[in-house]
Amino acid sequence: MSGTTTAKDPRAFEPSLAAYQHWREEVAAALADLRRWALVNRLTDDQAAARIAYLERRLAADRLSIAFVAEMSRGKSELINALFFADIGARLLPAGVGRTTVCPTEILHDPSRPPSIRLLPIETRESPRALREFIAESATWKEIVLDPPRPESLADAFDVLSETQTVSAAEANNLGLGGEPGARVEIPRWRYAIVNFPHPLLRMGLTILDTPGLNALGTEPELTLHRLQEADAVVFMLSVDSGATRTDLDLWHEHVEPMEGQGHTRYVVLNKIDGLRDGMKPESQVLSEIDRQVRETAETLGVDPTQVFPLSARQGLVARIQGDGDGLAKSRLYRLEQALALGLVQTRREDHATQVRAEVRALLAEARALLASRRTFVEEQVAELGQLQGRNQKLVESLGRKAADERARIEDARTALTGLRAVHNRHADELARLLDPNSAREAGIRARTGVVSTSFSAGIGDAVDAYFTEVRGRIARAVEVLGEVKAMMATVNRRFADSWGLSPVEVAPFSTDRFLLELDRLEEHCTRDYRSATSLLTRGRRTLAALFFDTVALKVIHVFEIADREARAWMNAFIRPLEAQVNAFQDQANNRIEGMARIRDAESGLLERVGDLQSFLQESARRAAEWEAHDERLAALLRPADAGASRVRLAG
Repeated sequence: MSGTTTAKDPRAFEPSLAAYQHWREEVAAALADLRRWALVNRLTDDQAAARIAYLERRLAADRLSIAFVAEMSRGKSELINALFFADIGARLLPAGVGRTTVCPTEILHDPSRPPSIRLLPIETRESPRALREFIAESATWKEIVLDPPRPESLADAFDVLSETQTVSAAEANNLGLGGEPGARVEIPRWRYAIVNFPHPLLRMGLTILDTPGLNALGTEPELTLHRLQEADAVVFMLSVDSGATRTDLDLWHEHVEPMEGQGHTRYVVLNKIDGLRDGMKPESQVLSEIDRQVRETAETLGVDPTQVFPLSARQGLVARIQGDGDGLAKSRLYRLEQALALGLVQTRREDHATQVRAEVRALLAEARALLASRRTFVEEQVAELGQLQGRNQKLVESLGRKAADERARIEDARTALTGLRAVHNRHADELARLLDPNSAREAGIRARTGVVSTSFSAGIGDAVDAYFTEVRGRIARAVEVLGEVKAMMATVNRRFADSWGLSPVEVAPFSTDRFLLELDRLEEHCTRDYRSATSLLTRGRRTLAALFFDTVALKVIHVFEIADREARAWMNAFIRPLEAQVNAFQDQANNRIEGMARIRDAESGLLERVGDLQSFLQESARRAAEWEAHDERLAALLRPADAGASRVRLAG
């Protein structure tokens, strides 16, 4: 019964991704409406609006990526076929004896390009350029055009991913692939493949990375430091027929296990359970054997048994193509798919919701403060003008002096703000100098030059140590400056509230530990992969220098880019609302004096002014209701999945 039910709705990914895509579109639309409303009503500035627009674009272009990591012949390509492409009615990726993917392959949909397979020749490994630099250009790639309406033509086209070539050991060593002296070595023909395919799941933003084993990850560090790190989920595969071999364990310990705690979701697949059924064993015995192997695998890898998914990719693919519900149930494929769909989509949705909440909270709080400030000011004027009706000119003149005093008080606030801006700019300039990505790049270039020019192995370590000392020192000093800025923000909030009645600006939390932790992780990786005795013996200084810069140094530059961008945004999110409030108070003081001048001209001016102010209060009430609507709309969209229907206010 359960098998039949599963066959009716066997795909968990498509509805999950469709719901996630709809959510992204709804959030982006709500952000766009809020941005336009705030700009039209002069409740934010162009800089804050630009940050909201950036979130809109990021939501529209979002991708979910899953990386599959396994040694050869563990059924990785077959699992990808079964999970995502069974609706084609045949295998998309080559799978089986003599037909398996031997080069790293990225599968996605890019509507700006025709359906195709782009292939980067293995000879490009001799170039000092990083893999990502090749990905950004097209001249070096071979392109095979695909014809999606003819599924029967796809299998032959995808066979190119299995192509190899035989070269001498010397040629293999030049490519960094190793080989015994004097022997002929079989190596992949292609270094990297990008498949652009218009499948519904890929159209909705799914990206799949197929990595062919320890050798590919070990010889292409950018896969480890960038492609795997950028994946939202990692599926590690073993096979019941081979168990966890030494190579499997090396792959796990070197490339998958270190990713724990870095925002990735890991899944362990125990494939080929169909081999445990020989037609003679009772099902209870088969299930008992599966449970035993799951426990042993979990213990060997040091994971919880719930992270291990026993299945048969081949059986699942055949069952889906044939519409066999019982076969699909026995394959257990749907369990992994449901876990991936649930964990991956919910995790990414909450990540986006957290980022949007942080940005929107500041804008809504600023808008609410300005609305309240305008309303309070007008209410005071209405009360004061109500007392003026029928009073003598002397009281009018007294009120005029009061308005002039108010403007002087606001000018004092502006003078204080000017001093604050000078301090803010000084801190911002120091942070810009410390976190300048170009400085990080220059430090990386100096370290690369030091590695190439040294005559001794110890000199390589000295160059790398000096590099990490410099970049860590910059980040550490930046953290100190940010601490000084945070203390200054608290003092300024108290002063401006006590002296001029300005609403305190909400100081968003800003975590700095992550930057130093990422440098520690990169240094540990560098020590393990580039300073080991094996690495020094098998790689020349020039190769080590190129690998160091293309992987570690580029990643450090990326850390500096993020730190620089986020520090600027965080500081501006404090100074900008203060400036907006001071400007609003300045405008209000000017309006008060202008109003008093009109009142002195004639009694009718008083009545006209009161009418204008009453109209403004009515308009202010409408704006407050609109603010509530924006707040409620976004709060409902960004509410955590387990928060139920309870009211969640974004702006506090």
